[in-house]
Amino acid sequence: MKHALRRMHEVLGARYQFDPDDERVFGVWDTVESSRLRRNIMVGIEIFLGIIGALTLMIGGVGVANIMYASVKERTREIGVMMALGARRRWVVGPIVLEGLTYTLLGGLFGIVMAVFVIILLGMIPTEGNDAIAFLGKPTLSPSIGIISALILGAIGLLAGYFPARRAASVDPAEVLREE
Repeated sequence: MKHALRRMHEVLGARYQFDPDDERVFGVWDTVESSRLRRNIMVGIEIFLGIIGALTLMIGGVGVANIMYASVKERTREIGVMMALGARRRWVVGPIVLEGLTYTLLGGLFGIVMAVFVIILLGMIPTEGNDAIAFLGKPTLSPSIGIISALILGAIGLLAGYFPARRAASVDPAEVLREE
């Protein structure tokens, strides 16, 4: 496109007696440059929304971790008795991590159901006569984004269950039984 615009300036400059290097003689809309700019803006918006989505998942993970810490605190006596009877650390950690993953899985499934519901509702909006909606298009579910979100959610669920479980497995059984 740049070569074509340069050649056009040279041809028209020779014909109409103006300097071909003077870009102010007439304006030309460079559609290639405009398309590149639009693509960069869309990538920026996608990155911004991706960051917002990841932060939202992390905030959900903090919520699950808080639930798990509360659950572990409630079961401190039970865990202390298990440890006093010879339970290994992994016997304490395993079920708590599994519980954290279960909470995260249920939250993720609820999120998917809500997303499908919103996409179906937005798909019912007629696009005829509404240029903005016709330009934006209809929303769809992206399998790649879904897989990435599931992986992030799985990692958050593991971490949200592991840290409270590690804390629970490190309790001193004698101390717990003495407190209760």
